[in-house]
Amino acid sequence: MAAVAAGLGLAGPASASTTDGSIGRGEVLDRSQSWIDSQVPYSNTGCYSNQYGCYRPDCSGFVSMAWNLSSGLTTWDLWNVTTDIGAADLQPGDALLRDSGGTDHVALFVRWADGAHTQPVVREEIDYGYVAEEDTWTNGLRGFSPRRYNQLDDLIPYGTIGAKYAAMGGAGSVLGSPITGERDSSLGGRFQQFQNGIILWHPDEAHPVYGDILSTFWATDAERHWGFPTTDEADAAQAPNGTRGRYQFFEHGLFLWSAATGTHEVHDAIYDAFAANGREAALGYPTTDEVDENGGKAQHFQNATIHWNPTQGTWITTN
Repeated sequence: MAAVAAGLGLAGPASASTTDGSIGRGEVLDRSQSWIDSQVPYSNTGCYSNQYGCYRPDCSGFVSMAWNLSSGLTTWDLWNVTTDIGAADLQPGDALLRDSGGTDHVALFVRWADGAHTQPVVREEIDYGYVAEEDTWTNGLRGFSPRRYNQLDDLIPYGTIGAKYAAMGGAGSVLGSPITGERDSSLGGRFQQFQNGIILWHPDEAHPVYGDILSTFWATDAERHWGFPTTDEADAAQAPNGTRGRYQFFEHGLFLWSAATGTHEVHDAIYDAFAANGREAALGYPTTDEVDENGGKAQHFQNATIHWNPTQGTWITTN
């Protein structure tokens, strides 16, 4: 499962579905992985049995098993339980289906191998002499139609995002219920949006971002500017004047919030000086973002101002 874990951040089974009922993407991926792990050989007769039932081990039987259908449908029958989607909307657990031009085949979509979204990574039972495998179609969709199983529940969190959401308390957590499925974010990550925030994933960790920190993160170009979160939000230290707040680290900066000061980012050389001089416990919470100052930068905190320019480096003046 390492190849998929690297791409999607999978982490254990999702909630179990009922036959022909709603099923989450995580469960679809878990079920399909079981045949790949067992290297189930292709055959269009008989059935292969494991903990997920007994299904005909051909291309359509494999997809039927992954979707927890009550029987192994044929390639032609799968049109009746799926809906056409655009290639740009393909998500893990969808299908690529074709029965034209001498090709009768279906494969389970896993992810795109390339940023241009021209090379789908699929799981499939190809033909006699092959076993269930994960492969990359380097020559594109090849006339296959992107299809979505009608009972696929896009909102069920899965993978590392699902594990993080469950550990936080699911719908009872600060995030609330999911309002979108998991989707690609910028720079090779994945995210899922909830009523009160998001969980943002990048190999291979996921962290929630919510509240005023999320608002500021979004307003300042999100991960394209700050990178991915490297910690959850947590309590920050008490400032000398008694102010208490919250903080969260991202790859390229620290976000600090308090009710008195709002949310501000601290980064680069000014962050280094801030960290080396006692952070908020000594200097207080930031009251501004960085501002231009005489060819350099400055940032104001409750008890001090940190200055920087390319000639002098950083220095601190107290308020």
